[in-house]
Amino acid sequence: MSTEQNEIREFQQERTYAPGAGPMNAAEVDAFLAAPDSNWLLKLSVLKEDGWPAICPLWYTWKGGAFWVVGRKRNEWVQDLKREPRCAVCIEEGEHPRIRKVLAQCTAEIIEGPRVAEGSQWLPVAEEMATRYIGPDGPEQLAPSHGWERYLVKLTPRDGKLTTWQGADWARRYFEPGQRPDLEAKAR
Repeated sequence: MSTEQNEIREFQQERTYAPGAGPMNAAEVDAFLAAPDSNWLLKLSVLKEDGWPAICPLWYTWKGGAFWVVGRKRNEWVQDLKREPRCAVCIEEGEHPRIRKVLAQCTAEIIEGPRVAEGSQWLPVAEEMATRYIGPDGPEQLAPSHGWERYLVKLTPRDGKLTTWQGADWARRYFEPGQRPDLEAKAR
């Protein structure tokens, strides 16, 4: 991996449809997805038994190149992933002008569950998410539900199927020749 892939670059884009927008490198993806102060939700798309897609917004954490989510014992999306582990996710930050987003096709793996919190692998993940989404007392607010059974689910992006973007512009591939000479020159 090049040095540029391991460094977080300063984002600069003066206006919409101006230079600066483009894909994120690996370090930027990790920083975006693991930001401790973010409140972005993971939108999980699963296939229902009848073949129709369904989307569920979830808290998540990003570790080791995978998304980690915790589902309740009776969450339909967990049952859908048990039956069909292929899924897709979207995480987006809509704040202009940065507008970062990650889209991925993933394979789901049920790591454990259903089980209660004591001795579980899901509890540390849930506590980390509760801190991130609720605040410092998030784990304390989670405590009354420790006796409720949950699943820990790992969503691993497929090789080459994680797409990223930041900034308010279109990718070069969407333009006809001559529409954006600035992007064409950059590609040479």
